[in-house]
Amino acid sequence: MRNLRIAFAGEKSPAELDALARENFRRTGGNLISVAHTARVKPERLAKVLRVRNLDLLENAFAQGKGVVLLLSHMGNWELLSRMVHFFPKGSSAGAFYRPLNNPILDRRVLMRREADGTRMFSKGDNPLHVAGFLRAGGIVGILADQRVGEKGDLVRFFGRLTRASPLPALLARRVKCPVLALSLRTVAPGRWEAEFIAVEGDPTTPHCMVALEKAMKASPADVFWMHERWKADVRAYRTPCDWLDDGSSNKDRKHRALLWLQGAADDWRPPDSWNHHDIDYEVALAYGQPEPEWLAESTVIHRVEKPSAVRQLAARLREIDSSHALPIDYILTCEASPVLRAAGEREKIRVVSLPVPPA
Repeated sequence: MRNLRIAFAGEKSPAELDALARENFRRTGGNLISVAHTARVKPERLAKVLRVRNLDLLENAFAQGKGVVLLLSHMGNWELLSRMVHFFPKGSSAGAFYRPLNNPILDRRVLMRREADGTRMFSKGDNPLHVAGFLRAGGIVGILADQRVGEKGDLVRFFGRLTRASPLPALLARRVKCPVLALSLRTVAPGRWEAEFIAVEGDPTTPHCMVALEKAMKASPADVFWMHERWKADVRAYRTPCDWLDDGSSNKDRKHRALLWLQGAADDWRPPDSWNHHDIDYEVALAYGQPEPEWLAESTVIHRVEKPSAVRQLAARLREIDSSHALPIDYILTCEASPVLRAAGEREKIRVVSLPVPPA
């Protein structure tokens, strides 16, 4: 729900988001179970379960003779992606990146299945130069680019939210000078899927790649794997928003929302300037009767909270504050957080960042 609230803030009502979340659980379960069947479908029967649209985009891109990078997302029956080699242009080779599973026995099994049709699997630890060579030799390489990356990612807007995305697709495209396409995979009926190639408009930069990938995912939001916390706030006591978000441009409709917890804080305490960022709107939690600090802007949203006597009680109040806006609370910032606040934040899956008391 947090992902859906961010992706579709202002576009879908709470009731529509709830219905989408429920349908998403059904689709994900159905797609997962379907893997057992589609992994074994004979190549000549694949067209019975998978229809491919805009295949001419791939054929034209491949005809340039420099390979093709495919932007993929965890969407639909994604295990079908390794079998799409049977739809690729004659003379091409298929490759894809994957993250090895923690269970070595299961990892060998899944890897064997994914390579059964001739798809070459690259681990994230493989040398990018090897992948570049594969592309130059006529390879079509799929890269899952929809999930969260760390501080080394490129700063972009994704579904309108400032975040970091994998630079690998754009990096490979620049190195090889090859075209990039996005691919959507949606359910059209029980046991039937449709794949569609989508062009990347403009140069294959990371921002342009993410625009195309967003378009692919919006083709069927119910088929997207939203159960990964895509827009998790990457902040710590030692890692501020300025470190995390840098100086990227923001979008007023998808700005980050944070709660400044001043209940119980010293009257003269205020967060350091490094915690202010143009892409973050702070709301403030004050105790009943606690005066508003003079340094607060007049437009600041104030939430009055009682002194919590139990984790469950405070968690319920955090839930109310969180749901008072279309966008969710990304993190809580405070000074020397109490154990109750930490536990309540964990219960509601809201990060609590506790700054130390500054020296006298």
